[in-house]
Amino acid sequence: MKIGRLRPVMRAWCFRRYGGPEVLSFEELPVPLVAPREILVKVAAASINPIDSKLREGKLSWLVSPEFPRVPGRDCAGTAVAIGAGVSDFALGDLVVGIADMQRNGTHAEFAILPAAQVAKIPPAMSAVQAVAVGVTGLSAYIPLMEIARPSPGQRVLVHAGAGGVGSLAVQIARHLGAEVVATCGTANLDYVRSLGAALAIDYTVEDFVIAAGRCDVVFDTIGGEVHRRSSTVLRPGGMLVYLTAAPIDAEPPRDDIRIIHAKIRYTREVLEQVIALIASGAVVPQVGRIFPLSEAQAAYAISATGHARGKIILVTD
Repeated sequence: MKIGRLRPVMRAWCFRRYGGPEVLSFEELPVPLVAPREILVKVAAASINPIDSKLREGKLSWLVSPEFPRVPGRDCAGTAVAIGAGVSDFALGDLVVGIADMQRNGTHAEFAILPAAQVAKIPPAMSAVQAVAVGVTGLSAYIPLMEIARPSPGQRVLVHAGAGGVGSLAVQIARHLGAEVVATCGTANLDYVRSLGAALAIDYTVEDFVIAAGRCDVVFDTIGGEVHRRSSTVLRPGGMLVYLTAAPIDAEPPRDDIRIIHAKIRYTREVLEQVIALIASGAVVPQVGRIFPLSEAQAAYAISATGHARGKIILVTD
């Protein structure tokens, strides 16, 4: 085990019961102890993801039963300050990005524990903010498009919520693969989505995407619900609807000439490194939205809860 100089306590956001934003408090908690096959990171930047609110509200209690107080946050970037036994490919002082174990405390704190298998090194030219902007969101866009859908050059791909954290990366990845990209977004984000590489931006507040999108080979759904149900109608025979979340799901597929696939996201070093390589090549640019000091996380949570943020909302340690 390797340990640098650490303070005994850290500032962290936490909640001691399920509920709305009011249950969150900014407190001093003990710096967590590193265990075998783990890395303790001094957090420079962490992102806010929709799952943070679901966890706080208890909507994932069937999957995650955390001990209280619970620190939210799924990913972070920063400096390795302690390295557990069995970890040989990282050193103290390495700049890293990684994903926390959902069953453990998260990353909206000054220090966070990450499983070494879910950590990758950050290239010198990449900032912590850029790296964490493609943490959970990068994997959530990369796996559905690069590994599952794999659109061919010239195929038509519809990306829902193209201005969001995942959608803004998905538009770029699909364009990188040579697809003709169609994306839905709000009125204020039409030009922004086009700038990411969408050939057609559909204003979902005034247009019906079923009519406007035309016939598509792939639909990437990050919204679910009614959008998920209606998306199958725009697919050509042999097309694919790949989704991240879409509850409730109909027991029977609406058509037998298309494929509907739930993308299961693997939080692994291998995929993180592939996403980082894509960024380093210039094919994808991290989309950083609003940046808040860690101490002002509640304001950032409120913006995230609207579901209309552009790019990724980032917290940086003050």
